[in-house]
Amino acid sequence: MEENISYYENQFIRADALISDGNVSEAKEILEEILDQYPDFGKAHNHLGWIYYTKLSNHEKGAYHYKLAMRFDPKYPAAYLNYTYLLVDLGRLEEAKEHIAETLNTLEGADKASYHSELGRIYEMEFDLIPAYEAYKKAASYGFGAQFIENMKMNMNRVKDKMTIFEKLKLKFT
Repeated sequence: MEENISYYENQFIRADALISDGNVSEAKEILEEILDQYPDFGKAHNHLGWIYYTKLSNHEKGAYHYKLAMRFDPKYPAAYLNYTYLLVDLGRLEEAKEHIAETLNTLEGADKASYHSELGRIYEMEFDLIPAYEAYKKAASYGFGAQFIENMKMNMNRVKDKMTIFEKLKLKFT
């Protein structure tokens, strides 16, 4: 049994590398093979969810696999963030806010920069510009990469450009 799981862990690593190399169809086959043998392999569900959502535009199957990934591997952070992206992209904004809040409260080592960036995106989509600006600012404070921080500054400037004079004044005094 231990030998088998080791084989499938190696297969998962291979599938991950294939995805990175752009060979998604072969990776998908490997992930499905893994899940045939180990249906509770959370990381494989996450990767399959990503393939269904981003490459095959099958939102339902993507969400299904992300949820299984979070259920079977509750400490694996990628599934939580990928599910967040799916919810925001689909405009399920209230659900996304709840998911983000719960994730930030319960998931150890959650990527706070990315979650606050997504909150900024949500608020901006809702035309709630002051919270959008604040979320992007917070995301930048949690970020480490120069490019990420620069992107957050660009987001803040874009949001500020959308603000009324009154919102800009309010922002100055908060």
